Amino acid sequence: MRHLCKWLALAICGVLAVLTILLVLPGLFGIHPLIVQSGSMEPVYPKGSMVYIRNTDPSGLSEGSTVTFHLADGETLVTHRITQIDMEREEIYTKGDANELEDGAATSFAQVEGVPFFCIPYLGYLAGYLSSMAGKAGIVLLVIMVCLLSWMDGALMKQKEALEE
Repeated sequence: MRHLCKWLALAICGVLAVLTILLVLPGLFGIHPLIVQSGSMEPVYPKGSMVYIRNTDPSGLSEGSTVTFHLADGETLVTHRITQIDMEREEIYTKGDANELEDGAATSFAQVEGVPFFCIPYLGYLAGYLSSMAGKAGIVLLVIMVCLLSWMDGALMKQKEALEE
């Protein structure tokens, strides 16, 4: 029973550590993990994936590469492929790989957030769940469970030592 408590606590800590590495740690290095909300870039970036974006100088962008940018509302982020660059006007024209038509409006360099460089399929679904109230409650319960399992392991060890005396 004691080994079960120890291994369960270690497994839960391992899962929490991996989630922290994938979802929180990149932000410390200027990398922004984003959840892919639509299928406009499938199959390269499937819906529900986690895409990692790094900052870039817009003057270094090239046609055919993917870019993440803010829409005119200033809040919504979109990741699409660059179809044309107008260096004189400092604008790019984009299109989703799965879309038939090019995006309706040009995007100014000022709206560019960065370029995606890494994608993990399905991780976005988990990240979305963890950011909900139920997901946050689940994380708190896992931490409480680790504490209880550690306490049980210590109590069982003391009990075993007392029986051996």
